[in-house]
Amino acid sequence: MVRRIVVCLLFLFGFASPAFAAANTTGLGDEIIYFVMVDRFADGDATNNFDVDRNNPLAFQGGDLEGVRENLAEIVELGATLVWVTPVAGQIEEPIDYEGKDFYPHHGYWARDLNEIDTRYGSEANLKALVDAAHALGLKVILDVVYNHLGYGMENDPEFAGWLRSGESCGGDDLTLCLAGLPDFKTELPEVRRYLFEANIGLAERVGLDGFRLDTVKHISHQFWQAHREEVDRRLGEDFILIGELWDADRFLAQPYFANDEMDALFDFSFRDRVFKLMNGVYDAAKFGRYLVKRHDVREGYFLAPFLSNHDMAMMLSVLGGDTQALGIAATIMMSIEGPPVIVYGEEVGRRGGVWPNNRQVMPWGGRDVQPGAGIVRDEVLREQFKALIALRKANPSLRGSDIEVVYSDRDVLVYQRGEDALVAVNRSEKAAVVEAEGLPGGSWEMVFSSVPDPAGDIGELPARSARIFLLE
Repeated sequence: MVRRIVVCLLFLFGFASPAFAAANTTGLGDEIIYFVMVDRFADGDATNNFDVDRNNPLAFQGGDLEGVRENLAEIVELGATLVWVTPVAGQIEEPIDYEGKDFYPHHGYWARDLNEIDTRYGSEANLKALVDAAHALGLKVILDVVYNHLGYGMENDPEFAGWLRSGESCGGDDLTLCLAGLPDFKTELPEVRRYLFEANIGLAERVGLDGFRLDTVKHISHQFWQAHREEVDRRLGEDFILIGELWDADRFLAQPYFANDEMDALFDFSFRDRVFKLMNGVYDAAKFGRYLVKRHDVREGYFLAPFLSNHDMAMMLSVLGGDTQALGIAATIMMSIEGPPVIVYGEEVGRRGGVWPNNRQVMPWGGRDVQPGAGIVRDEVLREQFKALIALRKANPSLRGSDIEVVYSDRDVLVYQRGEDALVAVNRSEKAAVVEAEGLPGGSWEMVFSSVPDPAGDIGELPARSARIFLLE
């Protein structure tokens, strides 16, 4: 094994590395990733609501694994194919002080014991039930895991004596610094690796996970990640997905991780940055087009996963000033380029989180009686846009995996072709735009998506502040 209907939806409202390691065959480029912060999504079991304070955004809000399981239909109906859930390992018990407020480890990144599931999220049985239910619905599940550090104060636990850097033993480089003051695992030690591998890979074996999202990968050596890949392949199989978080990742920074098959994908921070610059006027459309052509020049079979928002940044809708038209343009671009797109919970219904810690609000559930977000207004029109874009991407391989060719660009307008049969046209201007006919490919093109009401669908005339997708008839 090498490693690793046209749907017509008229919506009117390389890096070429030497083969140091065999290539990945996960099929990850076809996935649509939906990110869930467990504590902020849905409360399915009120009996585990310890340390819940819904007046304090730094406290637990009551979401749990059972709540995610009960609401998988929401994710399936949107069209996502893969659910990424935040870490669920046992967390430190006591909050830390943050500007006079109790800050609890609701996010899951301050572990106390990697060999247990935090009772505030549920149990290992709950995690397995979630995975089994997701698989029954055709969804994959990847779990966020943290190999780099433990939670605050764990350097004082005798169980980890000699395994952690803290205080004066912290270094000044990426591999030995204590990120945000957290005790840093000495991942170069064989006994530490054994503990980390058994805790995480062992859990994946028991519950049937489809992959890991790997936290803070640049703070751990390439030697560790190569050993990790070998252990994952041996115990979980070569199709087990590994997606890494490398802050500021782009096609250049991704090279060493893909060259030796350490990761199948990295989150594409460069896309978030550039699409925001396009929408706020820092980049003109022509410059953005030049970026887009080269953005995914990585080793074949590996991916940069584009995203608009994540849980460590302000939501894209917030930085765009609440402008859903601008978000619709950005989403259209994200859904029509290579690499599995990532949707953060609530982004599709207009969740508008500001800078940290206000970017981690609860999932809006509107009129549904789902806590903790019951009664919070949702933008269902925006959700329908996301659904239409996802369906188009899934139905048209050219939108997922073909080269990008810019066929027209100026200051405000960008038209690019995907493969032989798809065109994407963007106009960020406040005025309608006319595209010169000689700049467009021949043939009969049918508009199958518009981010704004647009019954005409003329390929040469673009409404103000809009994005459209055309397919060759």
